[in-house]
Amino acid sequence: MNEIETVKTIKASLEKELHIDLVKNPIHIKMENNAIVMEGVVGKISHKKRALLIAMGISGTSGVVDRLRVKPATEMGDKEIKKHICDAFLEEQTLNNIKFDIEVNHGIVDIEGIVPSLSHKRLAGVLAWWVPGTQDVINSLEVNPPEEDSDDEITDAVMLALEKDKLVNHSNIKILTKNWIVSLDGAAQSEAAKNAAEDDAWYVWGVNGVINRLTVVK
Repeated sequence: MNEIETVKTIKASLEKELHIDLVKNPIHIKMENNAIVMEGVVGKISHKKRALLIAMGISGTSGVVDRLRVKPATEMGDKEIKKHICDAFLEEQTLNNIKFDIEVNHGIVDIEGIVPSLSHKRLAGVLAWWVPGTQDVINSLEVNPPEEDSDDEITDAVMLALEKDKLVNHSNIKILTKNWIVSLDGAAQSEAAKNAAEDDAWYVWGVNGVINRLTVVK
C-alpha cells in the first residue's frame, strides 16, 4: 500500500468507526521513514487512542508517530497546567514523596522520574490528564524495580482512578480487563458520570480499548 492509499484507508476508518468529521476536525496523516505520522486535535481521549490503534493496524509500516492532541476542556497556559499537576501530586499521599520532572509545552505534558510501581506510574498519568488544560500526556516515568505488567494491573489502576474521580460512584461499577481492553459494567448516576468513567479508563497508561456497558440509573 502506497502513501496515498494508506492515508485514504486511515481517514475512511476514522470517519466510519469514530464518526470524526475530518472537515471540521482535520487530522493530518503522512508517511515519514515508513512510519505513519498523525497530527491534529480530537474531541476526546478515546478518539485519540482509537485513531492511533487504527493506524497501528496498517500492515507494512514501521510504526506510528503520535502528534494527536485532545481539545482541552479549559484553555490554560503551560505554567498554570504545571502548577495544577504539581498541586495534584502533592495532595496525593502515594505520590507526594516522589521527585517528578514535569515539563509542559503548548499543553503537552511530559512526566519523567522514577516511581516504585506501575500503579504509581499510571496514577500520575491520570492526574495529569485530569487537569482541564492538558492536551496530551507523555508518561515517561520509569518503574524501579521493574514490574511485570498484566491485565490485573490495568484493572487495579482503573479502579483506583474511578475511586478518586468525584464524578463517579465506583461502588456500582465492575471492571474486567482482557488483553489490555477494559470492560465497564454496572450503573452510573448520569450520562456525564458514564462518560467520565470511560475517559478515566482510557487515561490509564497501557489501555488499548474500553467497552462501556454502564447503564444510567438516576
